[in-house]
Amino acid sequence: MKLISTNAELSKQLKRLVEGYPSIAIATAWASAETEVFKSLVRHEQKIVQAVIGTHFYQTHPDVLDEFVGSRKVKFMLQPDGVFHPKVYLFWSSEAWEVVIGSPNLTVGALTKNSELSILITSRDGQSKLKQEIADAISQHWSEAQTIRQSEAESYRKLWKLKARELKKVADIYGDRGAKKPAVQSKVMSMEWKDYLAEVKKDKYHGFEERLALIKEIRAYFQTYKHFNDMSLEVRKGIAGLPSKVKAIKHSAWFGSMKGAGTFAGRISSGDEAYSRGLDKIPLEGKVSKKQYEEYIEEYLKAYTNGGDGLATATRLLAMKRPDVFLCVDAQNKRKLAEDVGIVKSSQLDYERYWEEVVVRIMQSPWWQSPEPSNGLEREAWRARAAMLDAIFYEEKAK
Repeated sequence: MKLISTNAELSKQLKRLVEGYPSIAIATAWASAETEVFKSLVRHEQKIVQAVIGTHFYQTHPDVLDEFVGSRKVKFMLQPDGVFHPKVYLFWSSEAWEVVIGSPNLTVGALTKNSELSILITSRDGQSKLKQEIADAISQHWSEAQTIRQSEAESYRKLWKLKARELKKVADIYGDRGAKKPAVQSKVMSMEWKDYLAEVKKDKYHGFEERLALIKEIRAYFQTYKHFNDMSLEVRKGIAGLPSKVKAIKHSAWFGSMKGAGTFAGRISSGDEAYSRGLDKIPLEGKVSKKQYEEYIEEYLKAYTNGGDGLATATRLLAMKRPDVFLCVDAQNKRKLAEDVGIVKSSQLDYERYWEEVVVRIMQSPWWQSPEPSNGLEREAWRARAAMLDAIFYEEKAK
C-alpha cells in the first residue's frame, strides 16, 4: 500500500500500470485527452475490459468522446442522476492486481497541477476481496453508462465550447491567463451595488456628481448625432479626452486624459473616418458583443497604418460611448486595476486581452449585474458603472 501525493508520481504510477497489466477497468468523473496517461491508455485500448467516464459540468474534453465513439468497452455517463464522481483505476493479471483510488480524475489538472491524494493498493496488501468488489462496482456503473454515438459526440463538443467559457469564469480565468489572486481577495470583484456606489462616491480627485454630469453630457451628443464625425471638432476632442482651445466639454480630461497621444490627436483633428466607423459598430444601448468590439478595433486600427495606436485611446472612446460596459484603461488607473483584480503582466494588456480580462471580468461582479436603480443619480451611476471604476483606481501623475 502506498500514498501518492504528487502529480508526477500519480502520472508515473498510472503509466506503469497501463503498460504493465493485461486488463484494465476504470471509473472516473472526468478525463482530458492531452495527458501522457490518456495517450498510453489509447495505445493499450485493447486491454480495457470496462471503462466509464463522466461528462457532468462538461469537464470531460470532447476529444475523449471522439476517441471512443462506438466503443463497447468505454462508455460515458451523459445524464446521471446526481454527479458521477468516482475515481478508481483497477489493473490485473492472473497473478496480481493493483488499484489506485482517491481524488484524482484522469484530467490535465489532476495529473499536472491540482493538489490530489490517492492510495495505491496491491494484491500483496492482504485485501483479497477488494479487487472483486471494485470490479463489481465499476461493472455496475458501466451497465448504467452509454456507448457514445458520433452525433452525440458532435453535440457534446458544441455544448462544451459554450460551457467552457462559463467554467473559466467560475475559476476566475479570463482569456488564456489565470488571475494572480482569487476573486474573493479583490475589493472590486466581490462588491454588491451599495458597496460599489459608496466607493465611487469617495472620488477625491474629480467628484462623483461632476463625473456623472460629464458622462451624461457626452451621452447626449451620441444620442443627438448619428455618427461621431457629425459632431464638431471641439466636441470630438472633448469626447476623446484631448485638450482644445474652445472647451465644448468641461472636464474632458477625466476618465483618461489623452493629452500626450500625439498621433491620436492628429487623427481626431483631421476627422479620420476610422474612429467614426468604429464607434458605429458599438450600439448606444443594449448588449455589446465581442464581435462588435472586435469590429470596432478593426476600424480603429485603420487610423494607424504607420503605428501609434494604443489601448488607452481605443478604450477612451469606447468608455465614453458605452460607460456601462467599458473602462478606459490608461497609465493613471492600470496599476491599481491590475493589482486589485489580479491581472498578470498588465504592461502586456492588449486589445484581445482587454475584452476578456477587463470587460468580461467586470461583468461577472455582483455590482455590475445588479438591477437598474430607480433613483435618478444612482441610476446615472449604474449607467456608467464600468467607466466609473476610474474613480476607484485613478492615481494622480507624479509631479
